[in-house]
Amino acid sequence: MDVTIIGAGLAGLTAAYTLTRHGFNCEVLEKSRALGGRMATRRHEDTSFDHGAQYFTVKTTAFADFLHEVGVTEAMAPLAAPVVSYPFHDLAAALADASQPEVSAIPGFPHRYVFRSGMTTLAKAIVARIGESRVVRECFVEAIAWDATLRRWSIHTRGDNTTLGGIRSADWVILALPAPQAAQLLARSQPLPAPFTTLQTALEAVTYHPCVTVVWGAPPSTAYPGVGALRATSREAPIGWLAWLDRLAPYRVPDGNSIVIAQFGPDASHSLLDQPEGMVIQVLASALSEYFQIDLPTLRWVNIKQWRYANPAVCLPNPDVATAVADFNLDLCGDYLIGGRVEAAFLSGLAAAERLIHSVRQPSPG
Repeated sequence: MDVTIIGAGLAGLTAAYTLTRHGFNCEVLEKSRALGGRMATRRHEDTSFDHGAQYFTVKTTAFADFLHEVGVTEAMAPLAAPVVSYPFHDLAAALADASQPEVSAIPGFPHRYVFRSGMTTLAKAIVARIGESRVVRECFVEAIAWDATLRRWSIHTRGDNTTLGGIRSADWVILALPAPQAAQLLARSQPLPAPFTTLQTALEAVTYHPCVTVVWGAPPSTAYPGVGALRATSREAPIGWLAWLDRLAPYRVPDGNSIVIAQFGPDASHSLLDQPEGMVIQVLASALSEYFQIDLPTLRWVNIKQWRYANPAVCLPNPDVATAVADFNLDLCGDYLIGGRVEAAFLSGLAAAERLIHSVRQPSPG
């Protein structure tokens, strides 16, 4: 059975991995060159940093088993310094509280984790196991069309070269996209059977918090000694996450250097979307001074990334609308169905794959 998965974030790759292991013929279409969605790693000279998800936790046995299965547990490392919630009245007390051992229901996974080589490690490990040939990058899906007679989908694509354009065919389609992009795809694909109009409307009701991330290189800082990162307790805070990578993951930063990662809070990110780089830096400098008493140093280099769909603010209001289109061999996955964590994306992809396996009762090979 042929399955086309649109989107190569963690949810889509998890679905592809699970289905491939159960004998399905999967193809993943990704509009960009990068894999893993917001589990994104970038390089600058001899350093690397993550400018999307900053860490992940393991709270379910399913995720723990998956990490073992794809062979990435040895590449994981706990954050090397505490994450302190702010605002606080006393730094020493806040640091002591943040340094307390964490309690986990999953044996062997009590910490917040990163991958030593960057968050894209997980996506690369999944693709290595399903086969690079199953993932088509820089392939934009223009529209999908349902053939009621053949009970198959046609997927109309556009890419940077002719080998990626044209029409594909599949028995099933899984939309592993942010909800607004899934809604836009359905709108471009009309006419579709009636339940898809209801689904499109529901997807349009899903909203996201954006996130603007600024990463810069500078000399080592003496601010907030012993703290790996400061995390805001309120969405109204101008900076939601301020981290020193040379403290959280010192093995990733050359001696004598510091990499600082600032992620604006949801409200500030909304106001900074699509704004010039100079304005972003100006707002950053002002927020660092006012809220952290930190002067923005001379920047050795700077990288700015905006995530328009960083974290679901309002999840799918009626999950039944997704179930209603299963009769047309289409399913959905993504963190907007469960919640905005790395593990939630995995669980959503796994659930979509398991629904498909159950619906066709496809036996495992061998």
